[in-house]
Amino acid sequence: MGIHTVRDRSTFGRGGRGIEGRCCLPVLAFLLIFGVMIHPRVLADVFASDAPGNPNNSRLYAQDASGSEASSEASSDESWEYDEDWDLESDFAIADDEPDWTWRIDVAFENFIKTDRDLHFEDAYKKQEISTRLDVKYGTSDRYFKSITDVYFFPTFLNEDVGDDYEYSRESRWHRNLRISSQSSEIIFREFYYNWQFDNYRIRIGNQVYPWGTADFLNSTSYLNPNDLRELILKDDEERRLGVPSVSAMMFFSDFTVEMVFVPFHTAVALPSTDPSTDHFWAVDKVEDQYPIFFDESDPMDADSENFGYGARISKTYRGMDFSISGYHGPDNNQLLVPVETVLEPNQSVGIKVEPQYFVVDYVGADFSMTYEDFAFNIEAAYSPNKRAIIDQDTDHPQDLEFPYDEERTDYLSYSIGFNYFIPMHKLLSGHAGESLFTMEWYEATYFNDKFEDPQITDLLSLQFQDSYFDNRVKVWLATVFETREGGMIFWPKLGYDFKNGFEVEIGYVAINGQGEGDYDEDSLLYYYRDNDLVMVNFTYAFP
Repeated sequence: MGIHTVRDRSTFGRGGRGIEGRCCLPVLAFLLIFGVMIHPRVLADVFASDAPGNPNNSRLYAQDASGSEASSEASSDESWEYDEDWDLESDFAIADDEPDWTWRIDVAFENFIKTDRDLHFEDAYKKQEISTRLDVKYGTSDRYFKSITDVYFFPTFLNEDVGDDYEYSRESRWHRNLRISSQSSEIIFREFYYNWQFDNYRIRIGNQVYPWGTADFLNSTSYLNPNDLRELILKDDEERRLGVPSVSAMMFFSDFTVEMVFVPFHTAVALPSTDPSTDHFWAVDKVEDQYPIFFDESDPMDADSENFGYGARISKTYRGMDFSISGYHGPDNNQLLVPVETVLEPNQSVGIKVEPQYFVVDYVGADFSMTYEDFAFNIEAAYSPNKRAIIDQDTDHPQDLEFPYDEERTDYLSYSIGFNYFIPMHKLLSGHAGESLFTMEWYEATYFNDKFEDPQITDLLSLQFQDSYFDNRVKVWLATVFETREGGMIFWPKLGYDFKNGFEVEIGYVAINGQGEGDYDEDSLLYYYRDNDLVMVNFTYAFP
C-alpha cells in the first residue's frame, strides 16, 4: 500500500512513465524475437518533414517573397545578426554519440517518535534512519545504463540501541532482486538495467520497476513488482515498489504501444520481522488480543520454468483519453498468509504460526483515465479466475480450528475508481502560485465465493490534499484512509519547508484508529495498529 502524489497535471495517469504488460510464453518469445530481428521504420517518413535538419523548417532559409538575390542576402544577414549567439551545431544535432553520465544524490534523516505519553523519550524513539538515494545514468541517448540505488542504515555509531525494534531483516540476506539486508542496514538496487533504444522499439534487461495502472493509491493491474510492507503505507510510492529482475521490450506503433515483460525469478514481498527476540514496531504480534502470532520468512517460489512470469500491455491515447488492456501469467505478487500450525511458548497462550505462501495466477485487466477541465478521472480493474484464498473457519471456537488452513482457487476481482481535482486556488487567494490538488479514490477487492475469508485489503476510501505557498516554500499535505468495512482510519497530515538550496525539513503526524473487539473475523485490519500513533520529523538534502 502507498499513497501516490500527483505533482504535474500533464503526467497524470502515468501515461508518460512507460507501458507494461504480460502474455503467455510462446507469444512473448515470438514477439521478442520478431521485435529484435526486424527494424521497422514506419514513422521515419512522418518525422522526416519535421526533423530539425530539414531545410524547409530552418530559419536560415528565410527569404523575401520576391526571391531576388538581394532580398535573400539581406534576409540572410538579418537572420544571422539576430541569432549571432545561436549554436547551429547543438540546435540541429539529432543525437550525441558520445557517452555521458548524470547523477543525483538525496540524503535523508528520518525519525519516528511514538506518541505514547507513558513511554520514556528514548523508548518512544522508534526509528532513526539515515538513507541515501543515488540516481545514475551513463551512456548515450539510445544506449545507456540506469541505476537507482537506495541505502538505509541506523546510526548505531551514535547509539547502539538504535533500531533494536525496527530491524530490516532477521539475518543478513541477499535477495534475488539485488536487495541486501541485515538487522541494521539495507541496500536496494531498485532499478539496475541496460537500455537499448531503436527507431520503433526499445529493450531493457536488469532490475526494473513497472508502475502500471492509473490509480493513485492502490493499483489492481500492478501485477509484477512486490511491495515493501514493513511500514504499512508510510513509504513513498517510489520506495514501496521493489524492483524485479526482468527483460522488457516496448514497441511503438502509429496508433498504440505494446510492452512485453519476462520475469525469470520470483521475488517475495518484504514483511516486518517477527523474530521473538525483537518487537518490530509494525509487526502484528497477537490476534484476538490473546493468541500470539509468529510469521515465517517470506521466501520466494522456486527458480524454475513453472514459476516464470510473463506479461503484456497494450496502451493507446485518443483525444486526451488514456486506456490500456493487460494480461499476466506467473507468481502472484501478493502473498497469502496461511495459518499452518499452533505454537506453544512457555508462559504464553497457544500461538499461531503463519506462513506467507505464493501461487501462480492469471490476470486480465484494464485501466482508463481522462481529463475534463480541472478534473482528471481514472478507473482500473483486474480479474483472476484462479486466485488463491483461505477457506473461512469459525474462530469463536478455537478448539475446533483445523491446521493448516485449507486454501483453494477462486474467482477474484479488484478495482479502483477515483478523480483528481486541480483546485483553482489562485482565484481564491490572490498571488497564489502553487498547485492545489484534491484526490479521492475508492478501492475494493472481492472473492466470488462466500466460503473464503475476505481479502485482507479491501473497501478503502482514500482522500488526499496537497498545496504549496510562499513561492512554493511551504508545502501542505494531508491524507486520510478510511477502512469502511470494519471502521478503521489513518489520518496523516504533513507540513514541510523548502529552503530552495536543496535542503528540506518536514514534520508530520500519523494517527491510526481501528474498530474491533478482539474477534479476528470482525476486527478492522487497522485495529492491530491502533497503538502506533507517531510523529515524523524528516530532513532531506538533495544535490546537485
